[in-house]
Amino acid sequence: MLLHDLASSHHALGPEETSAFRPSGWGTELIGEGRPLDTTTLHVVVPNLLGSPFGSTSPVTMDARAGRPYGAALPTVTVMDMARAVAAMLRGMKVEHTRALVGVGLGGLVALQLAALFPEQVSAVAVLGAARALPETLRERLGLTRHLLRLDPDFREGHYAPGQGPRRTLRKQYLEYLRLVHGPEVLSTAHPEPGAAEQALEAEADAFAETFDANAWALLCTAYVGGDVTESLSKIRAPVLLVAGANDALAPPSRVRDTYHLLSAAGVRAHYHELPSCGHSGLLTQARRLHGPLRDFLRRRG
Repeated sequence: MLLHDLASSHHALGPEETSAFRPSGWGTELIGEGRPLDTTTLHVVVPNLLGSPFGSTSPVTMDARAGRPYGAALPTVTVMDMARAVAAMLRGMKVEHTRALVGVGLGGLVALQLAALFPEQVSAVAVLGAARALPETLRERLGLTRHLLRLDPDFREGHYAPGQGPRRTLRKQYLEYLRLVHGPEVLSTAHPEPGAAEQALEAEADAFAETFDANAWALLCTAYVGGDVTESLSKIRAPVLLVAGANDALAPPSRVRDTYHLLSAAGVRAHYHELPSCGHSGLLTQARRLHGPLRDFLRRRG
């Protein structure tokens, strides 16, 4: 079971997208023959997290009674809700046991929560770029997402027309998020020419604001901010692999190591692996560096 990050979709292998914002295709180095999630021996499932606008119930879902999208009327969704929704999907598929939960970013929090809720149904958990919770300063910043969107006159109390909404504010918020996800070192390496990195980020933020629903963004950010799984760690029984990027602002190594120590203190067989010179986005763009540790971890659980 592979669980996606904040702005990604469940289409981990594509289709190929021409837009600067590419929510699909992020798992091509993780899934497939010869990769850690080898589809010649494993059945890999990638669900869309609850609240995400790419298929699951979310603010863009039509409210049959009102005849319009739920919008801001959809109740707040939590990491716990997301975990229970994934568990319900597995029950619907008649899956009684999961060999491994692999989660990226927000998906990593959901994986930890799911393993704590149903410890007897999970054999292993691999978490990429997530700790027990976001850093406090980042929780404060992302926690303002819904408030700042509401201040935009185009928000219209969350009931704007489909394809419309507070695009200017949404663009600004996503641009700030991108700078955190990539980090200055990664950006300067990928775009060495002066100004090229900022142009690339602005192009992606423009495309994001044109396609991603503002209510869904607020809902997902609120879930991410509130997703503290500290109290659930002691309920996990499966071995856990925690992978940190040395320059990851969303899951700093010190915070991931703290999660590792909490798991170990609770009797969980925890493993920690750190990728040098790697930000949050690099955990997927440089995923070949994960092949060895992730494949070995999953093989031992086989």
